[in-house]
Amino acid sequence: MMNKMKQLSTRLPLAVGVFCFLLSTNHVSGQNAKKDSIKNKQIDEVVVTALGIKRDQRKLGYAITKVEAKDITQAGVVNPMEALQGKLPGVEITAGSGGPQSSARIQIRGNTSLGNNNQPLIVVDGVIIDNGVTGADSWGSGYDFGNEMKNLNSDVFESVSILRGAAASALYGSRAANGVIVITTKKGKGTNGLGVRINSSLTTQHVYSGPRFQNEFGAGIGPNFSTDANGDRFIDPNNFFYSYGPKFDGKPVQDIDGRTILWNPQPNNYKDIYQVGFDRKNSFELSGGNDKSTILLSYTNQEADGILPRNKFIKNAYFIRATHQYNKYLQVDASFNYNRSFGQNPVPQGGNESPLFSFIYGTPRSFDAVYWKNNYLDPVNGGRKQDSADPYGMTSTYFNIFQNTRTQKENNYIGRLELKSQLTDWLNLMITGNFNNYDFLNESKILGENAGFAGGGYSILEGRKEQYTTKFLLNANFKLTENLTLNASVGGEDFRSKYKATRQWTNGGLNSPGVFQIQNSIDPIGSETYYTDGNQSPKRIQGLYAFANFAWKDQLFIDITGRNDWSSTLAYPDGHGSISYFYPSFVGNWIFSNSFKLPDWINSGSLRGSLAWVGRDTSPYNTSSGLYYKPDPSAYNSPDGTRIPLVGFNSNSLANLNLKNELSRSVEFGLNMAFFSNRLDFDVSFYKTNTTNQLLTLSLPQESGLSQQQINAGNLQNQGIEVVVNAVPVKQPNFKWNTTVTFSQNRDKLIELYPGVTEYVLNWGMGTDFKSIAIPGQQYGLIQTKYAYARYQALDVNGNKIDDPRNGMKVLKADGSYLRSDSYQNQGYTTVGKLTPDFLASFRNTFRYKNLSLSVLIDARVGGDILSATYNYGVQLGNLSSTLKYRDEERGGIKYTDSQGNTQYGVIPDGVFGQNSIIKDKQGVSRDVSGMTYQEAYEKGWINPVNMASYYDNLASWGNGIREQAVFENTWISLREARLTYSFKPEMIKSLGVNTLNLSLIGRNLFYIYNKLPDGINPEGKYSNSAGSFAEYGGSPMSRYFGFNLDFSF
Repeated sequence: MMNKMKQLSTRLPLAVGVFCFLLSTNHVSGQNAKKDSIKNKQIDEVVVTALGIKRDQRKLGYAITKVEAKDITQAGVVNPMEALQGKLPGVEITAGSGGPQSSARIQIRGNTSLGNNNQPLIVVDGVIIDNGVTGADSWGSGYDFGNEMKNLNSDVFESVSILRGAAASALYGSRAANGVIVITTKKGKGTNGLGVRINSSLTTQHVYSGPRFQNEFGAGIGPNFSTDANGDRFIDPNNFFYSYGPKFDGKPVQDIDGRTILWNPQPNNYKDIYQVGFDRKNSFELSGGNDKSTILLSYTNQEADGILPRNKFIKNAYFIRATHQYNKYLQVDASFNYNRSFGQNPVPQGGNESPLFSFIYGTPRSFDAVYWKNNYLDPVNGGRKQDSADPYGMTSTYFNIFQNTRTQKENNYIGRLELKSQLTDWLNLMITGNFNNYDFLNESKILGENAGFAGGGYSILEGRKEQYTTKFLLNANFKLTENLTLNASVGGEDFRSKYKATRQWTNGGLNSPGVFQIQNSIDPIGSETYYTDGNQSPKRIQGLYAFANFAWKDQLFIDITGRNDWSSTLAYPDGHGSISYFYPSFVGNWIFSNSFKLPDWINSGSLRGSLAWVGRDTSPYNTSSGLYYKPDPSAYNSPDGTRIPLVGFNSNSLANLNLKNELSRSVEFGLNMAFFSNRLDFDVSFYKTNTTNQLLTLSLPQESGLSQQQINAGNLQNQGIEVVVNAVPVKQPNFKWNTTVTFSQNRDKLIELYPGVTEYVLNWGMGTDFKSIAIPGQQYGLIQTKYAYARYQALDVNGNKIDDPRNGMKVLKADGSYLRSDSYQNQGYTTVGKLTPDFLASFRNTFRYKNLSLSVLIDARVGGDILSATYNYGVQLGNLSSTLKYRDEERGGIKYTDSQGNTQYGVIPDGVFGQNSIIKDKQGVSRDVSGMTYQEAYEKGWINPVNMASYYDNLASWGNGIREQAVFENTWISLREARLTYSFKPEMIKSLGVNTLNLSLIGRNLFYIYNKLPDGINPEGKYSNSAGSFAEYGGSPMSRYFGFNLDFSF
């Protein structure tokens, strides 16, 4: 399958292009028959580029993609970035699994940094918006309240431009090393009076599938029930958490809690904990203006209930933007956003707190979820049922969902003032100032689970982040000769940010149960103050930049830019440090269709190329020990009994006084062509980026008192190709079919690392059982485990490796279970996969018939791997459908009689016994099976097949399991979005006093056309959106969205 997919990676763009070409050719041939020799003019499309400057896309020498605002506003999502999923070449967007407020991970052209954030810079009208992601720990525990993007009002977006290359984003400075997403908002429009626009939408979210569970066998191990003195059947109390028990027959049986139940499967028990999610959004917009002034006011209310009970998100967004032309010399543009949001109980992203993982790990297929959902509390003593009253261990899951409350309140203030002055006909000046201030209050109210609800805890995290930016840009236009023009600019920027947060928490439980106040703590409270958010604050960056755009005869365009930044995070208090770094870019674009006479069927063609550098600084306090000390939550008891507070480190990292900036060097070439009256066009980009002086965090010796230090080392290389094909296969007066295909392939490779360091760990999984790493000379993001299959290696008498036909086979222990790689010949960590995909692709079709349009988007990810804890423990415990194999003869099981005379079914493991393997045969005789396959020993009559339940248990158990067996290729094809829109004709709505009226029906994440993961596991359910994440621990079930959007104006 993988080879076929790789073949597809090279054939897909060509095949689609030829298909569209043929359709278009047939149509054009008809035109030629009519002797229609008129050649279409080239289509000019204005896009917003770096620093908000609007330019003709044809004249740019780098890759840029523009997205219409309606593609976001009509998508029915809280986070606007999720609406871009599958619509952009070279961009991989991963939605969070923590509920409607979750953060989304955006990756443009792979990972350029090992130790830094790989998220692109997001700029809204020149204001930088934080788009960090929430990362869980190595077990997937964590709650994602989202980032600032969820608070924005996408209804005021006018356009979105994605700057993919370094040349496109270099002018934004060091924060733009991973690309830039530029969002511009709408202005008011001149109308006869004030114009009103109302947009209303309702979206529902439905769980439609989870892992494919087996529903033929219930709790226990073995085909028969035990019976009491009365002959009544009861579930095995020692093995009730397995689902290798008797077949379901609908007859009575005693459950382990003493209740009598009918022996029936519970096929939807994992669904019973979920609900239908609702997302309601209403937006009101008022706009107006005249020849000198415009104004736009907007208010949006959005309320979303997630699929997990008590998960909700509420947003109120206020926006005003006004412009005024005072005279021919001065124009003012000002805007203000106030966004207020409330999030509650994000869905746990993995681990024991994940509801879906709990069903996989803790319950058999006979578990009655509805009963326990309504009976998890102790009705007599209070608290939750525990110990023998909680035999399945699920009451804590329900208690956490229905009794504990985690909330986050946010206030986001964004202001902007822009002054433009047309000094002369050829010279203008722009001065801009903006701020982005963000307050948050996070509370965690944990109710006591013991009798009387004793215990529990309360914590509060309250903070504020402030960000201020001032900029100027002086621009001049010159006509140097008749055919040569120059646009030259110089500018500067001052960016400042700061952060402060205080966290307090109770210790030892609450004096009064259910009273959530810090003063209600039994033991002395804990308290910490933070002065850094771990990434951008506090920081100051000052930058100066200049650029020149040359244009010759509307054919050749040359851009030269240069920027120098001074970053406070590279400075030491005495002035020491490499705080200054310069990076230029050189960009060229040749529209050769304007230089040569081309056939009429070629409308336009251009070649582009660029060479660019982008610098990047580090996080605060890696070069300075300032603010290192903080109060320690613990205390020292003096001889007289006085508790003396301790002081600890604010960071566990040792400052590096010689730290320098990272530097990315990027080369890009591209070709764009349009044919057949612009009925077919394509754009292809080739790029290669090397990021050197990587800012890496390495471990320090324990005796240093600190754990790590950041250094400069390494060279990470990205290279790839991006292809976009647009076609209009059918174009008739009342019907039009547009189609777009995107294809992108990126290869990350670590060229070099720090001397003496053999690998760099990106992330951990299942504790330390797994890790994703970067190794010099190999692809970025290899997945390794220390518990892979041990592979047989023959040795001579001196212990030297020798050739043997059995080399590479799985090694078996004497009991028939597989041996782990860490226990065999020091094999240690073994590479079992990679986290990066082979390629991404999408296929979008839009059909328009008169005023009706239908848009369908298919999104695909091919290659890369994922660790599935759902599969691992679902196999061990017999819950997944794949464990039906070997349960009887019809399913491949080998029938045999065990030592107690019971009929069992088993399996012959695929493997060879290791060296010095001695077993007892059926008669108790010792046999040396070293180097022998299990099949060979079985055929000699020495051993029985391995019991099928033992086979699966040994394969995936915590203590002896083979982790490699839970790693799979993560290839999928998704029907991402379908949207049906009807635009009412003016004459139909004139009597209503309405100018425009559009009604859309929306569906998102409708289903997977293809999913290579076994047992229907969600391929997009990873526990974390951090750069090195590669695992899922239950995540969320598959859910789809249905909704409508009504948009009208008057």
